[in-house]
Amino acid sequence: MNCRLPPTWIELLIHERDKGKSLRQLGQMVGRSHEAVRQVLTKYDRSQESLLPEARVAAKLGYPWEWLAQLRKQGITKPIRRGGWWLYSEEQVKQIPSLIAEMRRCERCGKLRPPHYSRFCRECSQYRRIHWYRTLNPEQKAEHKKRCLAWRKANPERWKEIQSRAHKRHL
Repeated sequence: MNCRLPPTWIELLIHERDKGKSLRQLGQMVGRSHEAVRQVLTKYDRSQESLLPEARVAAKLGYPWEWLAQLRKQGITKPIRRGGWWLYSEEQVKQIPSLIAEMRRCERCGKLRPPHYSRFCRECSQYRRIHWYRTLNPEQKAEHKKRCLAWRKANPERWKEIQSRAHKRHL
């Protein structure tokens, strides 16, 4: 069987395969069998040589694979999904350490944070616990105020008790 295809079709096949299309879908696009498409891709697609699976990239860099998955889910890295595996190019692998270093920074002060702290370093986490209201954005503050006023209307006696205790404490 003659499997010769124009160069533009070969480029299209490689591009669509990188996007995740199956061999059968590609074969239907160009009117060839999936085996013929596989042979063409094997012959012309050189990008597969430098693709590494996510677990191997994590082991190579010394990071937990969950960190790579988090980068992928947040849309920071865009690996190729092929055959049930997330595959990274050599260029992406080189960028991952700087992306993880940036990802591991505190959102408030920019210092590196411990692995089990999800958004903030130790100091900023303690600050947020103590001064939680100051860290709310204006919409959250308005919602909080609305809930407080609704509670005051529903519990006027308890509100008076709390106010009197606060007044006595601050005299």
